[in-house]
Amino acid sequence: MIDPEYLGFLNDNGYFFVRDLGDGRWAGLSDFMFTCAIIVGKIGDRSGYDDRWCYENRNAAALALVQWDGTGEPEGWHRHPASGRRRRDGMEEYVNF
Repeated sequence: MIDPEYLGFLNDNGYFFVRDLGDGRWAGLSDFMFTCAIIVGKIGDRSGYDDRWCYENRNAAALALVQWDGTGEPEGWHRHPASGRRRRDGMEEYVNF
């Protein structure tokens, strides 16, 4: 469970629509310059986040977050910065370093 103080910390640092994934991790949205991303981190960790998937807009990211159960990867992303993977049209995947 995400305590209110930690949720406030996340909100103060730009994360919104945050939810508990039920396994000690949280997931939420964050706006970047050209994208909106689903961000995943450990509950209580104040040093950063563990993973990120970029979407073309807030609506696409929010829909993917609502539909995602926290296992594997969320659907519909176009960029996964940690791996360098990108997707075209939600299907074709390639690595761009």
